Amino acid sequence: MLTYLLFLSRFLNLLHIYLLKLHSQISIVFAMSTSYLHGHHGSVLRSHSWRTVENSCPHLIPYLKDSSATVFDVGCGPGTITVDLAARLPQGFVFAIDPSPDVIEKAKKHAEENGITNVRFEVGDIFAWDQLDGLKESSFDIVHAHQVLQHLQDPLRAMKEMKRLVKPGGVLAVRDCNYSAMDWYPEHPGMHKWKDTYIKVANGLKAHPNIGKSLHAVAMQAGFPRSDIDASVAAWTFSTPEERAFWCGLWAERTVKSDFKEKALNGGYSTEKDLEDIATAWQEMEKKEDGWFAVINGQIICHVS
Repeated sequence: MLTYLLFLSRFLNLLHIYLLKLHSQISIVFAMSTSYLHGHHGSVLRSHSWRTVENSCPHLIPYLKDSSATVFDVGCGPGTITVDLAARLPQGFVFAIDPSPDVIEKAKKHAEENGITNVRFEVGDIFAWDQLDGLKESSFDIVHAHQVLQHLQDPLRAMKEMKRLVKPGGVLAVRDCNYSAMDWYPEHPGMHKWKDTYIKVANGLKAHPNIGKSLHAVAMQAGFPRSDIDASVAAWTFSTPEERAFWCGLWAERTVKSDFKEKALNGGYSTEKDLEDIATAWQEMEKKEDGWFAVINGQIICHVS
């Protein structure tokens, strides 16, 4: 009987540990959107691979003066910003994570091609950072996330987790766009259809397509005093023929070939004809000699005391 009771006790303890881990994993799934809205089609990665420190996190540049700084880059994508950060911090180190194994491999290749060795890429999730070897609280001078929170179901929890990783005296830098504020010239009904559809699809996934305008508020909810938050706005502008060809071209393709198409159709937000019309609108905007498109980004620097 004693042997049986000892066996039962051990079994129940193991079951308890398993259920705790399972609960943690379920919490992570529900904290994220059902899946990344855009997916990783070539048209999406072209946009991500265009990003640099200068064009995508100018608010962070003043905090890169210490060449030995350590950075944790959340949702790094193909690693162009990450590698740029590492190049600017030759005595420092950048640790970057992304949930996609394929994208992480592209990031590693990008670092190798550029001769950058002070960087580490891992498949990972901000909601499970404690499962990654070598990570502990208060260990980075800078924690950075670019266009990440808009895709999460629980951006507040993500903000809190990122805050935990910043050293006292360090900063948390976050930037996200505000789809409702995006604008263009000249007027085109197809562009309004695009914006309305995108926002509906994102909201249907319980994501936050307009979070750029409230990043400072999310940071306050995460425990940052308002006086420790620097909030600003920056824009990507696409107006020259080359810029329009790049931006309008990738969105025309993304609308009908990326995961966005599947989610728009499956969610009942669009028909095939609707998406074809939106793609045509982007193509027509590209050809407009006086065409102009602006992506409005909210950005914050949060100081950790």
